[in-house]
Amino acid sequence: MKSKLALAITLWGWLLFISWLAYDFVVYKNRWFTHIFDPGQQYEVYSFHVLIILVPFLYTFLGYLVNEREKLLEKIRESEARFRELSLQDDLTGLYNRRGFHFLAEQQIKVSNRTRQKMLLLYLDVDNVKWINDTLGHYEGDKALRDTAHILRKHIRQSDVIARVGGDEFVALVVKTSEDLPQVLTDRLEKSCESYNEGKMSRFPLTLSIGAADYDPQDPCSIDELLDRADRDMYEYKRKRKSAG
Repeated sequence: MKSKLALAITLWGWLLFISWLAYDFVVYKNRWFTHIFDPGQQYEVYSFHVLIILVPFLYTFLGYLVNEREKLLEKIRESEARFRELSLQDDLTGLYNRRGFHFLAEQQIKVSNRTRQKMLLLYLDVDNVKWINDTLGHYEGDKALRDTAHILRKHIRQSDVIARVGGDEFVALVVKTSEDLPQVLTDRLEKSCESYNEGKMSRFPLTLSIGAADYDPQDPCSIDELLDRADRDMYEYKRKRKSAG
């Protein structure tokens, strides 16, 4: 299907040609055809006639190029839309999304296997997001998620991978520098939440349920297995906290 601009250019070329033929016919009447192709006429006039005959074909070719350009731009727009669908970034928090996490985690695992450096996966669930959404509205629910992302950025290095992998679920894949790192990070995150709540920065208390799983290059596993282990540890953390409370 031709674009409107391409059709307009093509039709304009043919309109110019037909207009010139009509003018030539009016002026030369029965001699118009022989007049156009008369080899005895001046070179400039003959060249003009040849050029005017070529005009509609040149405009048709130009219209074709414009149409191809429009088709290419449409493909680019479709590709951009597809790219946004396949984006690695979570729009709400600015962190990586699940797809981005899987992509980068695979790279990190390759590095870990090569360097024999252990890693730690934290799995975090923002508590009571459904209650916040239902009671205070989705704006406050989104704020809880954005503020959680901000807290994670404060305590997780930029070289590590932080992502929002679900509605209220976050993960962080970090290089394990010590055996007590899971507890250290958990304590820091909990203290940040306490400071956040004490500062009355929102209409709700922000709390996190945190699970962890180690990745050992000596005993490798898949990303999904690692996520499953950390997820189960997070639910165990949540269960123990409810039992204690």
